[in-house]
Parts: sequence; structure tokens; C-alpha cells
Amino acid sequence: MAERLKAHAWKVCIRETVSRVRIPLSPPLMYKALNGADFMPSLWPLPLKKSENIDVIAPAFGYFPDILVKIESFLSYWDLHPLIPEDIFGADILCAHADEIRFNHLYKALNNQKSRYIWCLRGGYGSARLLSFLKDMPMPFIPKLLIGSSDITALHLFLNQKWGWPSLHAAPLKALVMNEISEESISGLKALLLGAQTRKKHDHLIPLNSAAFQKRSINAPIIGGNLTLIESSLGTFWQADTFGKIIFLEDVDERGYRIDRSLVHLSQAGLFEHAKAIIFGDFIGGKEKDGTSLIEPVLQRFANAMPIPVLKMEGIGHGFVDSPLPLGIPVVLETGENSSLIYQL
Repeated sequence: MAERLKAHAWKVCIRETVSRVRIPLSPPLMYKALNGADFMPSLWPLPLKKSENIDVIAPAFGYFPDILVKIESFLSYWDLHPLIPEDIFGADILCAHADEIRFNHLYKALNNQKSRYIWCLRGGYGSARLLSFLKDMPMPFIPKLLIGSSDITALHLFLNQKWGWPSLHAAPLKALVMNEISEESISGLKALLLGAQTRKKHDHLIPLNSAAFQKRSINAPIIGGNLTLIESSLGTFWQADTFGKIIFLEDVDERGYRIDRSLVHLSQAGLFEHAKAIIFGDFIGGKEKDGTSLIEPVLQRFANAMPIPVLKMEGIGHGFVDSPLPLGIPVVLETGENSSLIYQL
């Protein structure tokens, strides 16, 4: 402990003395939170304040331009001031704009010292295309909290792992302003962002295998997001680092055999070998041609073969009920018949 404190103090001293040298500070020390659980203070920003700026970017798919008025109205109703690039939408064969322009929006948002939050307009496809630019960018001195899900998983992984920043797996702005998620989900997200709720307990997780039915507490960081994007990270510089972590996975419109193929791929690539646990969120859609679904039996067969706890946590993913889930922070997973997930911001 003394050595860690000395190293941390030394880095602070060097950073203050040599302003141009970027040396990451030592990880904060553990402290006791509610119920005696171990949590690590993270870089999670203070709650959003009245009239605070919030950067809005579209790192993946675009949308019809009239959505921008709805976004401005929505965030203004929350007493927030949206910062939307004038050229957020443009010409591209797939995405909201060309890669260089989308990255420029991301770069400016990451370096904007007048905002602390970045909210993605939607998912779809395209975020991973920006990582080739992002990997060469110096880490900003002030951490930002990225909000988004689905294709935004690529950015979550990079920020969580490369820069050590937490992020928030939550509905993109399109889903909120187009009434694609429930009022209860929106209220929960608002409470978390505005600071009314800093401690959250997700109850009623469903154990899927014998390891998950054994009663124990697992204290570990949680990472993950969309299953397809986690699989896409394999072999890249932003590959998911699952060692000692709890892995969260969800997906949408993928049939059972595709879910099975992705899980087999991740398993054979060794991503589950040193993980602490796996939590499945919602897997929406993906029905067979006859209207049935093979997803649940696929997830169950996978869970039965795993030596670590595998659980199901409904209400996080792409569904109408979509609760926020912080990523890149330590959480406490209580397994057993009354399984739960607890985090403290």
C-alpha cells in the first residue's frame, strides 16, 4: 500500500512539474461503499448541472435532419444545452458522414473543455471505422462520459480499456426522441445523469448455470455491450480485454444460429477463460422463419457448458425497456437464487 501511494505521489509531482509529459495517475485506492462492498472511485463525472453543455455526435448511422430539432427540444426540457455540429449529417454510402468528418466531431467533443458528456445520436454501423484515427490521438486531460449503445460498443471498449474512462451503455438520443423506449427507462436514465441516483441495484437476475446458483459476491469491473461488436473486436488493437472482468452481452435481430456462432467464436478465441462472470442482456428479434426463436435455448446451452457464472438480466439492450448500465467501473455481482448487480457512482 505504501509503495502504491509513493508511486501515485511521484506521478502527480512529475505531472505538475513537467506539464508536457503525460503520465497516467495510479488507479485510485479501494474504499468501502454501502453494505461493505468494495468499489473503486472512478473517473465518473459529477451529475449534469442545469444549462450544462452536452456534445451530440453521430459516429455511426445518420438519420433524417428533422430529428435535430427534436433532440434540441428534448435536452432543453432537461435544462441541458446540446452542442450539435452543423455538418453532423452529410454524404456517405453508409454512415452519417465521411469518416474524417465524423472523427473530427468526436475529436472536438473529446477535447471540448466546456462539456463533460458526449451523447451519441444512434448506433447502426461505423464507430469502429473511427478507431484507426482515435488510437493515434493523445488522451485528453479531462475525461468525458460517452453515452450510447449498439454499434457504440466499439467506442466503449476503446475508452474503457485504452484510456481507463468509464462510459454509459444507454439508449442513443434517437431512441429517446422517437419514443422507442419506455417513460420508465427515460426516467431512470435521467435520474442517473442528473444525480438523483448514484447507487443502483439490479434485482432479479436469472442464474443460467450451476456456477450462477452458487451464492457468492463477485467484485470486478464490467465491460461489454453488443455481442456482434465484441466479436468484431477480436484480433484488433481494441479487442475486448476480459481478464478478471464481468462481461455484459446483448444483441438485436440475430437468429439463434448467429448468436451461437458468435459465442463459439469468442469461446474458442479464449475471451471467457479468465472472466469472472457473463451477464446476458436482452436479445431482441431474431425469430426463425416459422416465428419461433432459438435464442433462449442457445444461451442456455452455452451457459450449461461454462464453468463461470452465467446470468440473464432483462431490460438492457435494444428493447422498449432499456435501463442504463455503466461500463468500465467496478460492480458487485451477487450470485445465487436472489442474484443482483450493484454499482456505486
